[in-house]
Amino acid sequence: MLESTESLLEVASASGGGKLRVVTIGIDAESLDELDRLLTTLGVMPVARVIAAVRKVTPATFFGKGKIEEVIQELERFKADAVIADVELSPNQLRNIEKEVSKPVLDRPGVIIEIFSQHARTKESKTQVALARLQYLLPRLAHFWSHFERQRGGGVTSRGMGERQIEVDRRLVKRRISVLHERLDAIERERTVQRAGRKDILKVALVGYTNAGKSTLLNALTQSQVRAEDKLFATLDASVRSLDPDSHPPIVAIDTVGFISNLPPSLVASFRSTLEELKEADLLLHVVDGSHSGAREQLEVTEKILDELGVGETPRITVLNKMDRIKIPAERNQAKLVAPGAMMISALNLQEVKQLRDTILAHFQKNLELLEILVPYAEGKVESMLHQYGCVEVSRHLEKGTFYRLRIEKSWAQKLGLEKFRL
Repeated sequence: MLESTESLLEVASASGGGKLRVVTIGIDAESLDELDRLLTTLGVMPVARVIAAVRKVTPATFFGKGKIEEVIQELERFKADAVIADVELSPNQLRNIEKEVSKPVLDRPGVIIEIFSQHARTKESKTQVALARLQYLLPRLAHFWSHFERQRGGGVTSRGMGERQIEVDRRLVKRRISVLHERLDAIERERTVQRAGRKDILKVALVGYTNAGKSTLLNALTQSQVRAEDKLFATLDASVRSLDPDSHPPIVAIDTVGFISNLPPSLVASFRSTLEELKEADLLLHVVDGSHSGAREQLEVTEKILDELGVGETPRITVLNKMDRIKIPAERNQAKLVAPGAMMISALNLQEVKQLRDTILAHFQKNLELLEILVPYAEGKVESMLHQYGCVEVSRHLEKGTFYRLRIEKSWAQKLGLEKFRL
Protein backbone atom coordinates (compact mmCIF):
# COMPACT_ATOMS: atom_id res chain seq x y z
CA MET A 1 0.00 0.00 0.00
CA LEU A 2 1.10 3.59 -0.63
CA GLU A 3 1.72 4.77 2.93
CA SER A 4 -0.17 7.89 4.06
CA THR A 5 3.10 9.18 5.55
CA GLU A 6 4.91 8.95 2.19
CA SER A 7 5.36 12.20 0.31
CA LEU A 8 3.04 12.54 -2.68
CA LEU A 9 5.86 14.38 -4.42
CA GLU A 10 8.23 11.47 -3.77
CA VAL A 11 5.65 9.00 -5.03
CA ALA A 12 4.90 11.15 -8.07
CA SER A 13 8.58 11.64 -8.94
CA ALA A 14 10.70 9.07 -10.69
CA SER A 15 13.78 11.32 -10.74
CA GLY A 16 15.65 9.52 -7.98
CA GLY A 17 17.75 11.83 -5.84
CA GLY A 18 18.64 15.52 -5.69
CA LYS A 19 16.33 18.51 -5.37
CA LEU A 20 13.19 18.06 -7.43
CA ARG A 21 13.15 20.43 -10.43
CA VAL A 22 9.69 21.29 -11.70
CA VAL A 23 7.88 23.24 -14.39
CA THR A 24 4.75 25.01 -13.19
CA ILE A 25 1.67 25.84 -15.22
CA GLY A 26 -1.22 28.07 -14.20
CA ILE A 27 -3.63 30.75 -15.30
CA ASP A 28 -2.38 33.72 -13.25
CA ALA A 29 1.12 35.10 -12.68
CA GLU A 30 0.54 36.19 -9.05
CA SER A 31 -0.94 32.82 -8.15
CA LEU A 32 2.08 31.14 -9.77
CA ASP A 33 4.34 33.36 -7.64
CA GLU A 34 2.54 32.00 -4.58
CA LEU A 35 2.87 28.45 -5.89
CA ASP A 36 6.63 29.03 -6.25
CA ARG A 37 6.77 30.01 -2.56
CA LEU A 38 4.77 26.91 -1.64
CA LEU A 39 7.19 24.72 -3.59
CA THR A 40 10.23 26.45 -2.10
CA THR A 41 8.80 25.73 1.35
CA LEU A 42 8.79 22.06 0.32
CA GLY A 43 12.40 22.19 -0.89
CA VAL A 44 11.29 21.88 -4.54
CA MET A 45 12.93 24.04 -7.24
CA PRO A 46 10.64 25.70 -9.81
CA VAL A 47 12.82 26.18 -12.92
CA ALA A 48 10.24 27.40 -15.47
CA ARG A 49 6.61 28.37 -15.78
CA VAL A 50 3.88 28.42 -18.41
CA ILE A 51 1.00 30.90 -18.08
CA ALA A 52 -2.18 29.63 -19.71
CA ALA A 53 -5.06 32.13 -19.79
CA VAL A 54 -7.78 29.50 -19.90
CA ARG A 55 -10.93 30.88 -21.53
CA LYS A 56 -12.51 27.47 -21.87
CA VAL A 57 -11.39 24.44 -19.88
CA THR A 58 -10.35 21.45 -21.98
CA PRO A 59 -12.16 18.55 -20.25
CA ALA A 60 -9.41 15.98 -20.86
CA THR A 61 -6.38 18.03 -19.73
CA PHE A 62 -7.78 21.34 -18.35
CA PHE A 63 -5.14 23.25 -20.37
CA GLY A 64 -5.14 23.45 -24.18
CA LYS A 65 -2.86 21.36 -26.39
CA GLY A 66 -0.63 24.34 -27.26
CA LYS A 67 0.12 25.05 -23.59
CA ILE A 68 0.83 21.39 -22.90
CA GLU A 69 3.37 21.48 -25.75
CA GLU A 70 5.00 24.56 -24.14
CA VAL A 71 5.32 22.58 -20.91
CA ILE A 72 7.03 19.73 -22.79
CA GLN A 73 9.51 22.19 -24.31
CA GLU A 74 10.32 23.68 -20.89
CA LEU A 75 10.75 20.22 -19.38
CA GLU A 76 13.30 19.35 -22.04
CA ARG A 77 15.01 22.75 -21.92
CA PHE A 78 15.58 22.71 -18.14
CA LYS A 79 15.83 18.92 -17.73
CA ALA A 80 13.03 19.15 -15.16
CA ASP A 81 11.65 16.16 -13.25
CA ALA A 82 7.94 16.92 -12.88
CA VAL A 83 5.05 19.28 -13.63
CA ILE A 84 3.04 21.16 -10.99
CA ALA A 85 -0.34 22.59 -12.02
CA ASP A 86 -1.58 25.66 -10.13
CA VAL A 87 -5.18 24.38 -10.28
CA GLU A 88 -7.09 21.40 -8.95
CA LEU A 89 -7.08 18.59 -11.52
CA SER A 90 -9.36 15.59 -11.68
CA PRO A 91 -7.74 12.12 -11.60
CA ASN A 92 -8.40 11.77 -15.34
CA GLN A 93 -6.83 15.14 -16.09
CA LEU A 94 -3.76 14.22 -14.05
CA ARG A 95 -3.41 10.97 -15.96
CA ASN A 96 -3.98 12.54 -19.39
CA ILE A 97 -1.49 15.39 -18.86
CA GLU A 98 1.04 12.86 -17.67
CA LYS A 99 0.64 10.81 -20.83
CA GLU A 100 1.29 13.95 -22.86
CA VAL A 101 4.37 15.19 -20.97
CA SER A 102 5.81 11.80 -19.93
CA LYS A 103 6.63 13.22 -16.51
CA PRO A 104 4.98 13.06 -13.07
CA VAL A 105 2.20 15.63 -12.49
CA LEU A 106 0.86 17.05 -9.21
CA ASP A 107 -1.77 19.77 -8.69
CA ARG A 108 -2.06 22.67 -6.22
CA PRO A 109 -4.14 20.84 -3.57
CA GLY A 110 -1.54 18.06 -3.51
CA VAL A 111 1.22 20.61 -2.88
CA ILE A 112 -0.71 22.30 -0.05
CA ILE A 113 -1.39 18.93 1.59
CA GLU A 114 2.35 18.19 1.44
CA ILE A 115 3.16 21.44 3.25
CA PHE A 116 0.55 20.74 5.92
CA SER A 117 2.09 17.29 6.36
CA GLN A 118 5.59 18.71 6.87
CA HIS A 119 4.42 21.28 9.42
CA ALA A 120 2.07 19.10 11.48
CA ARG A 121 3.49 18.89 15.01
CA THR A 122 0.78 17.67 17.37
CA LYS A 123 -1.22 14.45 17.41
CA GLU A 124 -4.30 16.40 16.33
CA SER A 125 -2.78 18.15 13.33
CA LYS A 126 -0.97 14.98 12.21
CA THR A 127 -4.28 13.11 12.31
CA GLN A 128 -6.06 15.90 10.45
CA VAL A 129 -3.43 16.01 7.70
CA ALA A 130 -3.28 12.22 7.38
CA LEU A 131 -7.05 12.18 6.84
CA ALA A 132 -6.92 14.96 4.24
CA ARG A 133 -4.05 13.21 2.45
CA LEU A 134 -5.93 9.93 2.18
CA GLN A 135 -9.12 11.65 1.04
CA TYR A 136 -7.06 13.35 -1.66
CA LEU A 137 -5.24 10.14 -2.56
CA LEU A 138 -8.24 7.77 -2.74
CA PRO A 139 -9.62 8.84 -6.16
CA ARG A 140 -6.05 9.19 -7.50
CA LEU A 141 -4.61 5.81 -6.51
CA ALA A 142 -4.27 4.64 -10.12
CA HIS A 143 -2.31 7.81 -10.91
CA PHE A 144 0.19 7.38 -8.09
CA TRP A 145 0.52 3.62 -8.49
CA SER A 146 1.78 4.09 -12.04
CA HIS A 147 4.78 6.02 -10.61
CA PHE A 148 5.28 3.59 -7.78
CA GLU A 149 5.68 0.75 -10.30
CA ARG A 150 8.01 2.88 -12.44
CA GLN A 151 10.23 3.45 -9.38
CA ARG A 152 10.30 -0.20 -8.39
CA GLY A 153 10.99 -1.39 -11.96
CA GLY A 154 10.41 -5.07 -12.61
CA GLY A 155 10.10 -7.36 -15.57
CA VAL A 156 7.28 -9.08 -17.39
CA THR A 157 6.28 -11.17 -14.38
CA SER A 158 5.37 -8.06 -12.37
CA ARG A 159 3.26 -6.34 -15.02
CA GLY A 160 -0.22 -5.47 -13.88
CA MET A 161 0.71 -5.77 -10.22
CA GLY A 162 -0.37 -2.17 -9.64
CA GLU A 163 -3.77 -2.73 -11.20
CA ARG A 164 -4.43 -5.65 -8.87
CA GLN A 165 -3.01 -3.76 -5.90
CA ILE A 166 -5.15 -0.67 -6.50
CA GLU A 167 -8.33 -2.44 -5.39
CA VAL A 168 -6.58 -3.76 -2.27
CA ASP A 169 -5.30 -0.27 -1.53
CA ARG A 170 -8.71 1.32 -2.00
CA ARG A 171 -10.14 -0.96 0.66
CA LEU A 172 -7.21 -0.27 3.00
CA VAL A 173 -7.42 3.49 2.44
CA LYS A 174 -11.16 3.52 3.14
CA ARG A 175 -10.58 1.52 6.32
CA ARG A 176 -7.80 3.91 7.38
CA ILE A 177 -10.03 6.93 6.68
CA SER A 178 -12.69 5.42 8.93
CA VAL A 179 -10.14 4.93 11.73
CA LEU A 180 -8.89 8.52 11.38
CA HIS A 181 -12.47 9.83 11.46
CA GLU A 182 -13.01 8.00 14.76
CA ARG A 183 -9.76 9.38 16.14
CA LEU A 184 -10.70 12.93 15.14
CA ASP A 185 -14.14 12.51 16.71
CA ALA A 186 -12.42 11.60 19.99
CA ILE A 187 -10.13 14.63 19.66
CA GLU A 188 -13.16 16.81 18.94
CA ARG A 189 -14.81 15.59 22.16
CA GLU A 190 -11.65 16.60 24.07
CA ARG A 191 -11.69 19.97 22.31
CA THR A 192 -15.31 20.48 23.27
CA VAL A 193 -14.43 19.90 26.94
CA GLN A 194 -11.52 22.37 26.66
CA ARG A 195 -13.73 24.98 25.00
CA ALA A 196 -16.37 24.51 27.69
CA GLY A 197 -13.70 25.41 30.25
CA ARG A 198 -13.11 28.67 28.40
CA LYS A 199 -16.79 29.42 27.83
CA ASP A 200 -16.89 32.28 30.30
CA ILE A 201 -13.58 33.76 29.18
CA LEU A 202 -13.51 36.39 26.45
CA LYS A 203 -11.72 35.19 23.33
CA VAL A 204 -10.05 37.00 20.44
CA ALA A 205 -9.00 34.79 17.50
CA LEU A 206 -6.25 35.81 15.10
CA VAL A 207 -7.19 34.96 11.51
CA GLY A 208 -5.69 35.73 8.13
CA TYR A 209 -3.88 34.58 5.06
CA THR A 210 -0.90 32.30 5.59
CA ASN A 211 2.35 34.10 6.46
CA ALA A 212 0.57 37.33 7.40
CA GLY A 213 2.48 37.32 10.71
CA LYS A 214 -0.26 36.01 13.03
CA SER A 215 2.02 33.92 15.24
CA THR A 216 4.59 36.71 15.55
CA LEU A 217 1.81 39.12 16.49
CA LEU A 218 0.38 36.63 19.02
CA ASN A 219 3.82 36.37 20.65
CA ALA A 220 4.09 40.16 20.81
CA LEU A 221 0.56 40.62 22.20
CA THR A 222 0.93 37.94 24.87
CA GLN A 223 4.68 37.88 25.55
CA SER A 224 4.78 34.20 24.63
CA GLN A 225 6.93 31.97 22.44
CA VAL A 226 4.57 30.34 19.93
CA ARG A 227 6.41 28.86 16.93
CA ALA A 228 6.74 31.62 14.33
CA GLU A 229 8.64 31.40 11.05
CA ASP A 230 8.69 33.35 7.80
CA LYS A 231 7.17 30.39 5.96
CA LEU A 232 3.81 29.49 4.49
CA PHE A 233 1.71 27.44 6.95
CA ALA A 234 4.36 27.48 9.71
CA THR A 235 1.50 27.14 12.24
CA LEU A 236 -1.25 24.51 11.96
CA ASP A 237 -2.38 24.13 15.57
CA ALA A 238 -4.53 26.56 17.52
CA SER A 239 -2.44 28.20 20.26
CA VAL A 240 -4.21 29.81 23.24
CA ARG A 241 -2.48 32.45 25.35
CA SER A 242 -3.60 35.02 27.93
CA LEU A 243 -3.80 38.45 26.28
CA ASP A 244 -3.03 40.39 29.44
CA PRO A 245 -2.68 38.87 32.94
CA ASP A 246 -3.97 42.12 34.44
CA SER A 247 -7.10 42.40 32.30
CA HIS A 248 -10.46 41.99 33.99
CA PRO A 249 -12.42 40.12 32.78
CA PRO A 250 -9.73 37.71 31.53
CA ILE A 251 -9.17 37.60 27.77
CA VAL A 252 -7.33 34.92 25.78
CA ALA A 253 -5.86 35.25 22.29
CA ILE A 254 -6.07 32.25 19.93
CA ASP A 255 -3.82 31.75 16.90
CA THR A 256 -5.36 29.71 14.06
CA VAL A 257 -4.25 28.01 10.86
CA GLY A 258 -3.64 30.42 7.99
CA PHE A 259 -5.79 30.46 4.88
CA ILE A 260 -4.83 30.41 1.22
CA SER A 261 -6.67 30.68 -2.08
CA ASN A 262 -8.05 27.37 -3.36
CA LEU A 263 -7.57 25.70 0.03
CA PRO A 264 -8.50 22.03 -0.52
CA PRO A 265 -11.99 21.30 0.89
CA SER A 266 -10.63 18.11 2.50
CA LEU A 267 -8.25 20.22 4.61
CA VAL A 268 -11.00 22.60 5.66
CA ALA A 269 -13.13 19.59 6.64
CA SER A 270 -10.29 17.83 8.45
CA PHE A 271 -9.39 20.95 10.44
CA ARG A 272 -12.99 21.54 11.51
CA SER A 273 -12.21 21.03 15.21
CA THR A 274 -9.39 23.58 15.07
CA LEU A 275 -11.55 26.02 13.09
CA GLU A 276 -14.37 25.60 15.63
CA GLU A 277 -12.29 27.96 17.77
CA LEU A 278 -13.39 30.73 15.40
CA LYS A 279 -17.06 30.07 16.14
CA GLU A 280 -16.37 30.41 19.86
CA ALA A 281 -14.49 33.69 19.47
CA ASP A 282 -16.02 36.95 20.70
CA LEU A 283 -13.76 39.00 18.43
CA LEU A 284 -11.73 38.25 15.30
CA LEU A 285 -8.40 39.96 14.70
CA HIS A 286 -7.98 39.83 10.91
CA VAL A 287 -4.25 40.12 10.25
CA VAL A 288 -3.24 41.15 6.71
CA ASP A 289 0.31 41.43 5.34
CA GLY A 290 0.06 45.09 4.37
CA SER A 291 3.41 44.95 2.55
CA HIS A 292 2.27 42.22 0.14
CA SER A 293 1.43 43.22 -3.43
CA GLY A 294 -1.66 41.01 -3.30
CA ALA A 295 -2.83 42.18 0.13
CA ARG A 296 -6.33 43.09 -1.08
CA GLU A 297 -6.83 39.70 -2.73
CA GLN A 298 -5.55 37.91 0.39
CA LEU A 299 -7.95 39.90 2.56
CA GLU A 300 -10.86 38.94 0.28
CA VAL A 301 -9.89 35.24 0.30
CA THR A 302 -9.89 35.24 4.11
CA GLU A 303 -13.22 37.09 4.29
CA LYS A 304 -14.77 34.56 1.90
CA ILE A 305 -13.56 31.60 3.98
CA LEU A 306 -14.81 33.23 7.19
CA ASP A 307 -18.25 33.61 5.58
CA GLU A 308 -18.17 29.94 4.52
CA LEU A 309 -17.30 28.94 8.10
CA GLY A 310 -20.31 30.87 9.41
CA VAL A 311 -18.38 33.57 11.29
CA GLY A 312 -18.76 36.40 8.80
CA GLU A 313 -20.85 38.43 11.28
CA THR A 314 -18.46 38.09 14.23
CA PRO A 315 -17.07 41.50 15.31
CA ARG A 316 -13.56 42.08 14.02
CA ILE A 317 -10.60 44.40 14.00
CA THR A 318 -8.57 44.47 10.78
CA VAL A 319 -4.82 44.96 11.13
CA LEU A 320 -2.36 45.72 8.35
CA ASN A 321 0.81 44.05 9.62
CA LYS A 322 4.46 44.23 8.46
CA MET A 323 4.16 47.94 7.75
CA ASP A 324 7.83 48.34 8.75
CA ARG A 325 8.65 46.84 5.34
CA ILE A 326 7.10 49.83 3.55
CA LYS A 327 9.59 52.71 3.53
CA ILE A 328 8.09 54.98 0.86
CA PRO A 329 5.23 57.27 2.11
CA ALA A 330 3.30 57.00 -1.18
CA GLU A 331 3.30 53.20 -0.93
CA ARG A 332 2.16 53.44 2.68
CA ASN A 333 -0.77 55.63 1.59
CA GLN A 334 -1.56 53.08 -1.12
CA ALA A 335 -1.59 50.29 1.50
CA LYS A 336 -4.28 52.15 3.44
CA LEU A 337 -6.67 51.47 0.55
CA VAL A 338 -6.41 47.71 1.15
CA ALA A 339 -8.63 48.05 4.22
CA PRO A 340 -9.73 51.63 4.96
CA GLY A 341 -9.85 52.26 8.70
CA ALA A 342 -7.60 49.30 9.56
CA MET A 343 -4.85 49.66 12.15
CA MET A 344 -1.41 49.83 10.54
CA ILE A 345 1.30 48.23 12.65
CA SER A 346 4.39 46.10 12.77
CA ALA A 347 4.40 43.14 15.14
CA LEU A 348 8.04 44.06 15.81
CA ASN A 349 7.11 47.53 17.11
CA LEU A 350 6.27 47.20 20.82
CA GLN A 351 4.50 50.57 21.01
CA GLU A 352 2.21 49.74 18.08
CA VAL A 353 1.51 46.30 19.55
CA LYS A 354 0.56 47.96 22.85
CA GLN A 355 -1.86 50.26 20.99
CA LEU A 356 -3.45 47.22 19.37
CA ARG A 357 -3.75 45.45 22.74
CA ASP A 358 -5.38 48.56 24.23
CA THR A 359 -7.81 48.65 21.28
CA ILE A 360 -8.79 45.03 21.91
CA LEU A 361 -9.28 45.66 25.64
CA ALA A 362 -11.35 48.78 24.89
CA HIS A 363 -13.55 46.78 22.50
CA PHE A 364 -14.44 44.30 25.21
CA GLN A 365 -14.87 46.91 27.94
CA LYS A 366 -17.39 48.95 25.95
CA ASN A 367 -19.58 45.86 25.63
CA LEU A 368 -19.63 45.16 29.36
CA GLU A 369 -22.64 45.99 31.51
CA LEU A 370 -22.19 48.94 33.88
CA LEU A 371 -23.43 48.18 37.41
CA GLU A 372 -23.55 50.04 40.71
CA ILE A 373 -23.93 47.59 43.58
CA LEU A 374 -23.54 47.35 47.36
CA VAL A 375 -21.99 44.03 48.44
CA PRO A 376 -22.36 43.10 52.15
CA TYR A 377 -19.11 42.37 53.94
CA ALA A 378 -20.26 38.80 54.51
CA GLU A 379 -20.12 38.16 50.74
CA GLY A 380 -16.32 37.93 50.57
CA LYS A 381 -16.36 35.29 47.83
CA VAL A 382 -18.49 37.50 45.58
CA GLU A 383 -16.10 40.40 46.10
CA SER A 384 -13.16 38.23 45.06
CA MET A 385 -14.97 37.14 41.87
CA LEU A 386 -15.85 40.75 41.06
CA HIS A 387 -12.17 41.65 40.88
CA GLN A 388 -11.38 38.56 38.82
CA TYR A 389 -14.14 38.80 36.21
CA GLY A 390 -15.16 42.45 36.33
CA CYS A 391 -13.50 45.77 35.66
CA VAL A 392 -13.88 47.76 38.90
CA GLU A 393 -13.97 51.53 38.29
CA VAL A 394 -14.90 52.69 41.83
CA SER A 395 -14.92 50.92 45.20
CA ARG A 396 -15.80 52.52 48.52
CA HIS A 397 -16.26 50.96 51.95
CA LEU A 398 -19.56 51.97 53.58
CA GLU A 399 -21.31 51.01 56.81
CA LYS A 400 -23.34 48.10 55.33
CA GLY A 401 -20.83 46.87 52.77
CA THR A 402 -18.63 47.86 49.84
CA PHE A 403 -19.96 50.05 47.06
CA TYR A 404 -18.79 49.11 43.55
CA ARG A 405 -19.16 50.74 40.20
CA LEU A 406 -17.93 48.14 37.72
CA ARG A 407 -18.25 46.76 34.22
CA ILE A 408 -18.88 43.05 33.84
CA GLU A 409 -20.24 40.58 31.31
CA LYS A 410 -23.97 39.90 31.68
CA SER A 411 -23.36 36.15 31.99
CA TRP A 412 -21.03 36.69 34.96
CA ALA A 413 -23.38 39.22 36.53
CA GLN A 414 -26.08 36.54 36.42
CA LYS A 415 -23.78 33.80 37.73
CA LEU A 416 -22.72 35.91 40.70
CA GLY A 417 -26.30 37.02 41.41
CA LEU A 418 -25.37 40.68 41.30
CA GLU A 419 -28.93 41.80 40.59
CA LYS A 420 -29.81 41.42 44.26
CA PHE A 421 -27.00 43.86 45.19
CA ARG A 422 -27.96 46.47 42.61
CA LEU A 423 -28.64 49.98 43.96
